[in-house]
Amino acid sequence: MTGKLIRLLKCYSFLFVALFFVSCGRLSTEELAIEVKKSIVETLKEEGKDETVKVKGLLLTHKSGNEYSGLLETIEDNEVAKHTVEVIYDGRSFKWEIVK
Repeated sequence: MTGKLIRLLKCYSFLFVALFFVSCGRLSTEELAIEVKKSIVETLKEEGKDETVKVKGLLLTHKSGNEYSGLLETIEDNEVAKHTVEVIYDGRSFKWEIVK
């Protein structure tokens, strides 16, 4: 009986994990914006620019396919600055670039 119970629990836990990943799938545009913003803030910290550049917000819109475009609002030298951000998101990972 114990062996059957263990196999049954393993089967159910595998099924739960599989359903979890299927249901989680892609991030929504809003969720992606949050993750991209976190990544931008982290990059600023790594580059030592987090003291001079503060990220206020990021709005993303889905263009088509894996492409997103956004508006990044920052505070630089006590002034508000706006930058265009391009994002590629394949459902697992993303890549962002601030367009100059």
